[in-house]
Amino acid sequence: MLGSTKIYGCLADPIDHVKAPTIFTSIFKAKNIDAVMVPIHINKDNLRNVITSLKKIKNFKGMTVTIPHKTSIANLCDHLEQDAEFTQSVNWIKFDKDRKMIGNNFDGQGFIAGFLGQNFIIKNKNVCIFGAGGAAVSIACSLAKQKIKSLQIINRNFDKANELIKKIKVIDKNLFVQANEYNNNYLLNHYDIIINATSLGLHKDDKLPFDVSKTSSNSVIADIIMQPLETELLKIAKNLGRPVHYGKYMIESQIDLAGNFLDLW
Repeated sequence: MLGSTKIYGCLADPIDHVKAPTIFTSIFKAKNIDAVMVPIHINKDNLRNVITSLKKIKNFKGMTVTIPHKTSIANLCDHLEQDAEFTQSVNWIKFDKDRKMIGNNFDGQGFIAGFLGQNFIIKNKNVCIFGAGGAAVSIACSLAKQKIKSLQIINRNFDKANELIKKIKVIDKNLFVQANEYNNNYLLNHYDIIINATSLGLHKDDKLPFDVSKTSSNSVIADIIMQPLETELLKIAKNLGRPVHYGKYMIESQIDLAGNFLDLW
């Protein structure tokens, strides 16, 4: 690392699950880009202070943002690009020449691209998503652009789920979409795709977001968690013979989008 090296960060709490620093530092090396990405472990209470400090570090050029900061950091940006403005959720940040902080969100695009890239079909499917904040907002809004048949949002905070419905209706007013509060007895056997977009699964002692045995035998079970690669949810789904979709594809499919946003290539 040289004095000219550009620094990028990955903001999270907890931090041990993040893959972006390894992925992007490897890409920088392969492309002969004088840059590194480092993990930054910070809790919500100190988020504003950290952002204020990072703005003053002139060779700190940008960062990716993950659990649980995606919604909170949108309020700290000086400018939000289109997807971040609409979802009010940010997962990539860059600083302009005046050190103004610009936010964008590629989670939805990344999830869709990764899902289609694994030869799964989205169009005309009944989709159920667990979660209504952060990445879930971006993913749900992107799903609404894919001509799905229906969308069910399940979240502990019913008000937050209803706010997400309002955003989806702006995208497709005719899409059948509804929300339900979290209930472990919820029937899931009529959904083609079921997505865990919560943080449940990051830790070994986390309970499952839903009971996979209550899903249809051909339901695709997707998780956005990247570490562990095979969450307990996906292990159970595989053992039951369900097709599964890993969280790593969401970040891998954002690489080109992020690089363009950060003016790296």
